[in-house]
Amino acid sequence: GFTGNGLTCADVNECVTNNGGCASNATCTNTPGSRTCACPMGFSGDGLTCTDVNECLTNNGGCAATPGGVCTNLPGSRTCACAMGFTGNGTTCSDINECATNNGGCAATPTGVCTNTPGARTCACAAGYQGDGVTCVDVDECASGNGGCDPNATCTNTIGSRTCACTAGFAGNGVSCTCGGVTCRTP
Repeated sequence: GFTGNGLTCADVNECVTNNGGCASNATCTNTPGSRTCACPMGFSGDGLTCTDVNECLTNNGGCAATPGGVCTNLPGSRTCACAMGFTGNGTTCSDINECATNNGGCAATPTGVCTNTPGARTCACAAGYQGDGVTCVDVDECASGNGGCDPNATCTNTIGSRTCACTAGFAGNGVSCTCGGVTCRTP
């Protein structure tokens, strides 16, 4: 670690040549008669060999918790971002309420129902409508079982529902009809 004629000796700076034998990304520090090697922040090892530390494996790398926060490991570091459906700087992420704008892309109210979920939304059709939630069409309740109306009632389909009215000679709310006079006949 020294050079000279024996009467006069000078320290050799080992770090000048080939980073002193340290890893290429390590810090070489000259010392009297030798050198030390140290891995940079974000790396582990003895300085002769330095291995990247995956910061994302511990506490999501200091990024926002999942599912909102996304940690991406980089050599010696990491980056934080918010996942799709979230907003923020990566260390803090908040859910975006997709339903607040244009009913989240679901069918318009009152036919479509948008439900916000963490990072997304779900679409469904309101009662009295059928479809995938993005497209909803009216259900003809009268097409099956007289729409739940009494057999002595007329079922009339309405948007999203139906009405029941007792036929002439019968009284009631349409769901339940009784003979209103002595001349009632069951069809």
